[in-house]
Amino acid sequence: MAEFPALPFKAAQRRDRKTRASPRPRLQGPGAERQAERLGDSLSRLTAAFEAGHLRAQAEPDGLEADLVLVMEIAGELTDFFKAISKVEGLEFLSEEIEDKVEPDEFAAVDKEGKEHRYSRQLFLVASNRVAWEQLLSLWTKYQNGDDFPRGLTPFRHVFERLRELRPWEDKDRLERSGAMEVWRRELVDLGEEPVIFEAELWLRSDETRRKAVVNELRADLANAGGELLVESVHAEIGYHGALGKVPASRLREVVQSGSVNWLRTEGVRFFHAVGQIAAAGAVEGDITDGELEELPPAEGSPRVALLDGLPLAGHEALAGRIVLDDPEGWEETTPARRRLHGTSLGSVLIHGDLSGTGPALREPIYIRPILRADAPDWIDTDVREELPRDRLAVDLIQSAVARLFEDEARAPEVRVIVIAIGDAAIQFNQFISPLARLLDWLADEYGVLFILSAGNHLAPIDLPADCDFDNVEEVAHELLCEVQRQAPLRRLLCPGESVNALTVGAAHSDLSEGLVDDGRLEPIHSADLANAISALGSGPRRSVKPDVLFPGGRQTLAAEPIDGADTRTFSIPMTRRAPGVRHATVGPAGGDVRALAFATGTSVATALAGHRAGKLLATLDEHRALGMERFPGPEFDAVLIKAGLAHASRWGAARAIIDATQDDLGRGRSRMAVGRLVGYGRSGPWNPLVCDDHQATLVGAGRLVDGKADAFDLPLPPSLAAQTTRRRITLTLAWLTPIHPAHRHYRRAALKVEALGYPPFVGRRTDADANMVVRGTLQHEIFESEAAMPFGPGSAVELLVSCRADAGTLDGSVPYALFATIETPENSDVAIYEQVRDQLRTQVQVRPR
Repeated sequence: MAEFPALPFKAAQRRDRKTRASPRPRLQGPGAERQAERLGDSLSRLTAAFEAGHLRAQAEPDGLEADLVLVMEIAGELTDFFKAISKVEGLEFLSEEIEDKVEPDEFAAVDKEGKEHRYSRQLFLVASNRVAWEQLLSLWTKYQNGDDFPRGLTPFRHVFERLRELRPWEDKDRLERSGAMEVWRRELVDLGEEPVIFEAELWLRSDETRRKAVVNELRADLANAGGELLVESVHAEIGYHGALGKVPASRLREVVQSGSVNWLRTEGVRFFHAVGQIAAAGAVEGDITDGELEELPPAEGSPRVALLDGLPLAGHEALAGRIVLDDPEGWEETTPARRRLHGTSLGSVLIHGDLSGTGPALREPIYIRPILRADAPDWIDTDVREELPRDRLAVDLIQSAVARLFEDEARAPEVRVIVIAIGDAAIQFNQFISPLARLLDWLADEYGVLFILSAGNHLAPIDLPADCDFDNVEEVAHELLCEVQRQAPLRRLLCPGESVNALTVGAAHSDLSEGLVDDGRLEPIHSADLANAISALGSGPRRSVKPDVLFPGGRQTLAAEPIDGADTRTFSIPMTRRAPGVRHATVGPAGGDVRALAFATGTSVATALAGHRAGKLLATLDEHRALGMERFPGPEFDAVLIKAGLAHASRWGAARAIIDATQDDLGRGRSRMAVGRLVGYGRSGPWNPLVCDDHQATLVGAGRLVDGKADAFDLPLPPSLAAQTTRRRITLTLAWLTPIHPAHRHYRRAALKVEALGYPPFVGRRTDADANMVVRGTLQHEIFESEAAMPFGPGSAVELLVSCRADAGTLDGSVPYALFATIETPENSDVAIYEQVRDQLRTQVQVRPR
């Protein structure tokens, strides 16, 4: 079949964004008298805590007035509270978050018919000293008495009306939300007084004196506990202040046993994090085979795709001459070849794709910067895990690695895609966006690059019903999906996969290898449209679509554990080099085999395959620009073009029907949101969205928008489809990079949206993702299908309106975006539409009035 290039849209028409008022239910609370009953004990306890802190501060020479971080949980959302906080001396706003919605209780969202609805909860986190607390108590008294509030402080009345809970930020918050407790409980059992490094993520205070005081307290307390402060770092642009501390393991075991950190003043600590959890899996069992790679022309040009990972075996035939290795730490001199596993495997997948296939390698070299290392003496023969250095803060290491690409003496200034296929096994996304995700979001906006991240793997055993027919692949898949969804709170995205600007990749149950080796393993999934058994589940921030897409992550198998007579049978996750899986370069036992190949499964290889596809799309963009097409987007939009292009080929396929059936068994209503949490926008198909055929026309546009503006594009309608019942599909994908507001509940400063306006019968019905989920992130991907006959005249077009609004505070600059739109008919139909669309773009199109 003939191939044609994607077409540029006609020039967009700039407009003002139209706002649509949508009435919301009014939130009702229990009233002042009931609020006094509910909150009285909390107020008394906090008053005592402030007084105790004041007395302690007085007893310390040169000590600052002690303060507490208060958690104010509000029913509903308040938009004008930030300014009111600033009017109370000693009260400092730190951050706000949105929690999940809850059913009506003493609070309810009531519509105009009087019907009660679920309502969201908002957390305000504020720091208060004793004087500010006394002012808050005086405002509380005014609220109870019905008195007028001073000018500018009226929002506090709304807070008191809706206040569900008022309490201090406690060690339970600091330890459990970050996953530190679970890691220490698991890993410190056999350690005596050996020193252990941990991270303290501190509250970023606006007062530098307060920041220094908190660090000085931390340093003194660590010394008293037999430890020391190693590193301190501030990244104000992402709201981060952190430190690395080291203490004897026994101190952390005390924390696990008591649930509190008694040997440390923790008022200034937001979270504790266990370090050493950002790592790549070590070597696994299974045979390594020698492979013969096709002889390829040498790589040429400058790298545009980068990999931050482990140190690769640069001399492997799959990598030799095709990588630019940047090793500023000199790790190559101290890392044995046999320990260069993860960087070697991902580098080969990034360059060649799945080596079981026959696709061409990337034409340009890739840039590799080691950020993982295997810390162990060379004489240790056992497997050593590759991990981020424990004496470096992750945000410092990755920030410097990315800046090195673009800043003074830039090592690879043309890079537009950065692949990071590692995750923090201790930090699963749970409302609070991790410092590393915040950093990547900021870097993406700062440098105009796309990060491609892995969703993460979950390797815990899975229990399936013992009476399941394990020879019936559909029954096994059904039971597996049911169990995975029951375990959803334990299988969430791993940090930094919740990043809103990044493209987060899950692992599809798919690869190019031949059949399963007959060694007793069970292949539990039968559809390539589903995520494999270990891929992490979504959603992302504010219940957005995450992971964004699935790429082949290997047909993950299960290994049955011995039967113990229970109602369930346990299956472990065998991480093996044997097929099935994505085939890649690897390191032999001795480290010197430069032709060794193996198989792997999981989100790391899936993410590398997405990076490989990104490199192919960059090459296609070059080819299209070489054609001299007027208005085709330039290289300055490459990051958002690749982001949109990688998602544009994704579909749910068979996944929805399979997952819907599990919702019935789980007693849940069928919903698009449930499907989206498991597969995102779906498996990315093999077709290049920048390449068209007779039955498919893709239009591409890009631009920059500011708050309150919109760009209107015309999607021409092929004349041959007028008044026809031919089945057709329209696919729209909008991608952008947003600045961030780390302390704001909405986080992303820019909210963009694309709408198809006019000719609704022709556009048809949405087939895949939930309409609300698709507009909550920075990637909107929608598919519409129809067979309805609709008459239209020559030169007609659907209007695609891309609008921009501020979402988290003010939006000062412009935001880059890319828009892909594809209209297609079945390949077996007699309707060829590409030339008709191309011809329409040469003439004036008529947009149907809305």
